[in-house]
Amino acid sequence: MFIKSIFGSFFAPHKFQVKRKTTKHRVAVIVPSFQPGKLTFSLVQKLLVWNKNVTLYVVDDSTPHEYEVKHRVFARIRALSSRVTVLRTPENKMKAGAINHALFYILNQKKSLLPDAVITLDDDVIISKNTIKNLVINLFEDDSLGAVCSQCRVINKNKNFLTRLQGLEYLGFNGARLADEGFFRGPLVMHGMLTAFRTKALQEVGLFTEHHLIEDYEITARIKNKGWHVRLAPNAYAWTEVPEKFSNLWRQRTRWMVGGLFVVTDIHYWHAAIQDIVGHVFFISTFLFVIASFILRGSPGSIPRAIPIVIIVLSLTQALLWYLFQIWFMRFYREKDWKDWLIRLVLIPEFIYANVLAIVLLGSYVFFIFQAVFSWIGKKSKAVTRIKVLIEKIFSWIGYTKGWGTR
Repeated sequence: MFIKSIFGSFFAPHKFQVKRKTTKHRVAVIVPSFQPGKLTFSLVQKLLVWNKNVTLYVVDDSTPHEYEVKHRVFARIRALSSRVTVLRTPENKMKAGAINHALFYILNQKKSLLPDAVITLDDDVIISKNTIKNLVINLFEDDSLGAVCSQCRVINKNKNFLTRLQGLEYLGFNGARLADEGFFRGPLVMHGMLTAFRTKALQEVGLFTEHHLIEDYEITARIKNKGWHVRLAPNAYAWTEVPEKFSNLWRQRTRWMVGGLFVVTDIHYWHAAIQDIVGHVFFISTFLFVIASFILRGSPGSIPRAIPIVIIVLSLTQALLWYLFQIWFMRFYREKDWKDWLIRLVLIPEFIYANVLAIVLLGSYVFFIFQAVFSWIGKKSKAVTRIKVLIEKIFSWIGYTKGWGTR
């Protein structure tokens, strides 16, 4: 049954049964906020003006930062409309805790007042007039859909060379989500930037997991594990800012990759994370093969010369096909200019960028193994505990930790 459910959707992708499009659904929008500003206020204003059938829940996550400034912004937001409710968490539990605080409030209302969908989004996201409407329409097009996310676009992609690379990368993220539609119940992650959930799906899986490194991947896996499908809404656009400094990008990606490993290795989520599992298996296998080729080169009983040649030819063929596809896919990149075309055509910058991310992934494997080993050893002695603390400090210094969640 397991094999059929996984590979059945590969050879015969799920076909969504498009129902009559309607916007007559009750929608609750949750905006968790730890440092609200002009973008937050503007976002709430636009959500109210452009979507007359939504109720908004803006959540102060109790971050001890510039309390007076935050208080004034939340007061202005509260005064915008009776459809806005400002909540405050009893203590700071990061983004997932703030969302859960609002969800608990929403889902404990009378059944007649429950929304049909719950939308979560970051407080600095920029949306278009039809973003929310199109998300909701896509979500209710098929009864099997449990969540639908927006297309991610980069608002600051022209800031510097690094943000341009991320802009091209996010284009690839959108492409991958579109390609995954119908396969293995849909894309891996309904991103935290802006996603619409069917209320019934949230009720089945429960609340977000708090203090998880990437709570959006984790809840997507649980939703898919319950039998729901997820997808990207091709006509719902949202813009976000990406890290402008390499140090911030590094910390973001270590969090993504380490958090992803913790999702994948949870036995309950294998079905929901099969694409990620296959990716890790191929990456590790290729990496180990390359290492083995160097170690055994020229020694008796070494790997036959034909095998590395075949691997190289297959890799180059795959790279060429990927390159041609990326060039073709640029037609969907609305924000592109000649500099983006140059980066894509030259290929070298993206090649270097991809290898840096590969280093981040290798470091994630090492950190994950370290966590697994010391979890197995347990608290054997004070000396072992001291060693663990020391190594954790070193990992934390270079960006690897499991002790924080998403803001």
